[in-house]
Amino acid sequence: MFVSCDKHLNEKVFEGKNVKVRWYRISRITSVHEYVDLEIRHKTYNLLESNSEGVYDIIVKGDTIIIQVVNDLLIYELSAIANGNIIILDSSITSCQYQKKFFPEFATDCNDSIYSIPGKFTRN
Repeated sequence: MFVSCDKHLNEKVFEGKNVKVRWYRISRITSVHEYVDLEIRHKTYNLLESNSEGVYDIIVKGDTIIIQVVNDLLIYELSAIANGNIIILDSSITSCQYQKKFFPEFATDCNDSIYSIPGKFTRN
């Protein structure tokens, strides 16, 4: 029997001057969804929900939150502004960069030059 779980997996917290950003995964029956939430003054705002893995990093600079993702990530929800904070989606991360950071054992055949051409690379 398969069961979905709402427990935050692999949660990472990034803190700015007046904000806290949480990046975590929740396992669903058939896949893992990634979430990025903004916490300000005891209120939580969902900034991003995506299917599977693909969030690379979070950068908090003042009132700006930069979410770095792979360029082909399937995103279900994305906020541009939350409670006065500006949300920037940086989709310049290549699949090869992502693999090297999170799955280095599988990135041995990565070639950044062919991975960096969005929409032009297919893998056998």
